Amino acid sequence: MKKIESLVRGWIPSALCVAVISLVAGVPAWAEGEKRTVFAEGDFHWQGSLKAGQTLEVVNRNGEIGASSASGDAARVEGTRKRSDDDRELFIEVVEYPDGVTICAVYAKDKTPGRCHHGGVSSEPMNWSWRGHRAKINFDVQVPRGVRFNAMTTNGSVHCVNLDSVVQAETTNGNVEVSTSEWASAKTTNGGVRVSMGGAKWSGELEVMTTNGNVDVTLPASAEFKVDAATTNGGIHTDFSITVQGSFSSKALSGTVGGGGRELKVATTNGGIELKKS
Repeated sequence: MKKIESLVRGWIPSALCVAVISLVAGVPAWAEGEKRTVFAEGDFHWQGSLKAGQTLEVVNRNGEIGASSASGDAARVEGTRKRSDDDRELFIEVVEYPDGVTICAVYAKDKTPGRCHHGGVSSEPMNWSWRGHRAKINFDVQVPRGVRFNAMTTNGSVHCVNLDSVVQAETTNGNVEVSTSEWASAKTTNGGVRVSMGGAKWSGELEVMTTNGNVDVTLPASAEFKVDAATTNGGIHTDFSITVQGSFSSKALSGTVGGGGRELKVATTNGGIELKKS
C-alpha cells in the first residue's frame, strides 16, 4: 500500500498572496492542523482513536457504506474495491483534523492530496469527470460510542446498524437504513428510508426524506416534537397522538406531539410514511 503524506505548508501573511500562489502553482489551501494522506493502491484500511463529540465522515461515490458500533475508542474504516479497468482512477484520501476525520473515495487521474473536504470531493477539471467510470469501493465502518457519524454516497445503499452515535446518512440511488441510540437524519432519492432512533433530543429540524420509496421512522414513545409529514402517492400512518391546527389529509400532516419543540420533517413523493413508537 502506497501512502503519500503531505504536511501543511508554512503560513503566508498575505491572503492575496496565498490566493495567487494557489492559482499559479496549484497548491491547495489547507486548514491549520490538517494531515492529509493518500492511499493509492489495493484495498483500504484505516484505524484511529476518536473521542465522543468528534466526527467520523465517510464520503463515497460508487459503492455502499455499512457501519456498526466499535467495541472501544478505535474507529476503523475498511474499503473493499470491486476491480475494473477504471480502478486506477480511484484512490482514497484521509483528512485528519482536530475535530475528527474525513475519508473520501476520489476519482481523479492525478493522485495528489487536496480534493477531500467536509461533505464532498473537489472535482477534476471540466474535461474529465468520474461519471461513467465503473470503479467501485464498499466501505465497512466501526464507529466508537458518542462519535458523530456522517455517511454519504451516490450509487449505493447506506446501512448503519446498532450505533451509539448521532448519524447523518445520505445517498442518491439506494436504500438508507439507520438504527441508533441517539438520533439520525437520512435522505435518498431512489430508495426507501428506515430510521430507528433511541434519542429525541436533537435541536432544530431533523429530515428523513426520499422521492421514490417508503419512509419508516421509529421514535421513543416519550418523544416530543413538531412533525411535518407529506407524500404525493401514498398514505401516512402514525402511532403518535398529534395535535393538529387547521385541516389535514391522508397525504399531508402537520402538528405537535407532546410539548413539541424540535422539528421532524418526513417526506416522500412515491411511497407511504409510517411514524412508530419504539
